[in-house]
Amino acid sequence: MIRGLVFAVTLLILLSIVPSSTPFPNLLSLSERHLTIFVTVLKWFLALFVIWKVNSVLSRWADNGWIWKDDKSAWSWRNEVAVVTGGSKGIGAMVVKRLISYGIRAAVLDVEPLSEELQSAGANLVTFYECDITSRVAVHKAGEAIRSDYGSPSILINNAGIGNANSILDVSPERLSTIFNVNLISHWYTVQEFLPDMIAKKKGHIMSTASMAAFVGLAGMVDYSCTKVGLVALHEGLKQELKHRYKCPQIKTTIVYPTWTRTRLIEAIEKGIQSVRAPIMDPGDVAEAMVKQIIDGKSGQIILGPSIAASIRALPAWLQEFIRDYMAHVVTVKATTAVA
Repeated sequence: MIRGLVFAVTLLILLSIVPSSTPFPNLLSLSERHLTIFVTVLKWFLALFVIWKVNSVLSRWADNGWIWKDDKSAWSWRNEVAVVTGGSKGIGAMVVKRLISYGIRAAVLDVEPLSEELQSAGANLVTFYECDITSRVAVHKAGEAIRSDYGSPSILINNAGIGNANSILDVSPERLSTIFNVNLISHWYTVQEFLPDMIAKKKGHIMSTASMAAFVGLAGMVDYSCTKVGLVALHEGLKQELKHRYKCPQIKTTIVYPTWTRTRLIEAIEKGIQSVRAPIMDPGDVAEAMVKQIIDGKSGQIILGPSIAASIRALPAWLQEFIRDYMAHVVTVKATTAVA
């Protein structure tokens, strides 16, 4: 991209300063009229590139809470503690493995014990705390234990989630309540538990695993999509409160949007995903992007899928509906599966 830009600028300068009577323009085998059109197109290309670049810089600046330059010296990875919900299996386990590769101590909140692989990989850097994250009392109890064992966590990764494969009419009240409690309400409990210490130290990073389902509601997984849309609003509001209520724009916030990922969440619907030729990510790739964001000290959104997904709502209504219709038969079974 940079080489192409340098070439385009150089070419434009040459075409602008070299008189048309010289042999140079003939090297392009263009008539004077076509040469004028070519130069005009080249100018528009450069203008659009500059606009795109400025937009990218402003977006990164906004994502960073209008802080132009961070003090990365505030982070010492071997002294940091990360809380990871749903960290025993799947994406969460991969996140834990990458965190400890940097020397970060990981406190895993889960209802399932650590896998043997994670136990052997973690050595003294991973500690399991059995915790029902849908209970504010249980989250507080786990928080007290973590602070007693390690001190105050500076990183919170809300990763735990479940998915229902049910229609609106078929989903039971119990399943509906559970999916909202696990996928959305629990984020309030963990943030309420661990954010105060981050505010006191003016340092922290809160990350949540959402989904591409936040951008489009699909038949058979409406409740799941609703919980992920809710996370978008939660992170937008959290970021605003950190800046304007608690005066702590230094605290990072990240929301992650993986596409279909090979975890227990998609086992029941994998054939449907394959029927629309949608890509399926490896949990390790998702985890790598998540931990890289933390190590780089960045806030913002991580879209792990088609970049156009975030702009679906800006498309014409007929095109939005075409996309939803195309995906309508991905989720046709009835199931409830957990993803860690």
